[in-house]
Amino acid sequence: MKTRDRILEVSLLLFNEEGEGELSSVDVANALEISPGNLYYHFKGKDAIIRALFDRFEEEMQVILRGSRGGLASLEDNWVYIYILLEEIYDFRFFYRDLPGLLARYPDLAVRFRKLVAAKRDTIARILKDLERLKLLEVDARLEDPLIEQIIMTLTFWLAGDALTKEVHDGPALIHKTVFQVMCLMVPYMGDNGPAALGRMIRHFKDTK
Repeated sequence: MKTRDRILEVSLLLFNEEGEGELSSVDVANALEISPGNLYYHFKGKDAIIRALFDRFEEEMQVILRGSRGGLASLEDNWVYIYILLEEIYDFRFFYRDLPGLLARYPDLAVRFRKLVAAKRDTIARILKDLERLKLLEVDARLEDPLIEQIIMTLTFWLAGDALTKEVHDGPALIHKTVFQVMCLMVPYMGDNGPAALGRMIRHFKDTK
């Protein structure tokens, strides 16, 4: 692996485990067992590393968001899609754990992050319309925006919220729990199919905990 790629991989690991606010570029260099000067040759400080990691995250998220178009044919497809979305966020979770602080430190990333959230909102709206066309959901037009907003809030703040609980979740368990929460937001709009769908989701949730 090239030195630049190694720097990004190790930085991502460290930031995810310890939080980027607690670390400096010297800490990254020490973890890599290279000199700060060598790291500086590739990245002019921690800020440059953060922005390079966001470039990667943004690119991968855009691919995932585009992949939802026309690809969901069932509630199970939606369940899997939310899994994929949350797994990508979890891979770059340090961006989300102290989101207000991080965006205050990097105002240019705040603009890009808001655009990414807007793209997620458009994707969720499109998914709900697809499920409505499939007769799997029926959402009152007056409730569409509040439902979309609640789903976006869950997808954005699930990591910060988990940090406030007394429970300890590993990555897969937390992702699974959050997918279940997102799907439960849709149950009231499933009509007569809601109770059966909820039963399937609860069984699936318990079987894979």
